Amino acid sequence: MAEPSTSSENFELWFGKPLAKLMDDEHSGFAVVMIVFPILERYLRATSGAEPNSPQFNQALLGVLPELKDTKNANLFWAIFRHGILHNVALSRETHGLSSIKPIVEVWPNGKVWMNPNCFAERVLDTIRNDFTRFERGVPLPQPKQVFEGTPGTPSYTSYWGTGMPPRGGKP
Repeated sequence: MAEPSTSSENFELWFGKPLAKLMDDEHSGFAVVMIVFPILERYLRATSGAEPNSPQFNQALLGVLPELKDTKNANLFWAIFRHGILHNVALSRETHGLSSIKPIVEVWPNGKVWMNPNCFAERVLDTIRNDFTRFERGVPLPQPKQVFEGTPGTPSYTSYWGTGMPPRGGKP
């Protein structure tokens, strides 16, 4: 297995490729969103230089999701989806939801917010791919390492690149 040589290649292997597989499954919306929000948060922190729900952060969020229209909606969206899904693994059924038939994000006048997980993931991934230098700012992405198991030169010797995790079933 060849070692990925750049952070952008690692990004594709670790996030882009797995997300593409998940987005093919109509039941994986929560999983898609749970992966994408931390990626988006990293990008928005680098873009704004600010903490979530600050005015600068909300402006950066509007740059990625102009459909939110204003900072009030940006703040509402972040609180509902980022905190609801990542902290509670839930959304209020009465007021918010995920749907593959909705636009990327839709804020109703009554405060109900809908999001299309796949459209959201595609927008975030495309934004980062087009501005990867900004995404890389701050904490560096992990660098792949070779992990050895067994004794070199023996039949049981294996080597893994990337995150050090062998594919399902334990064999590379």
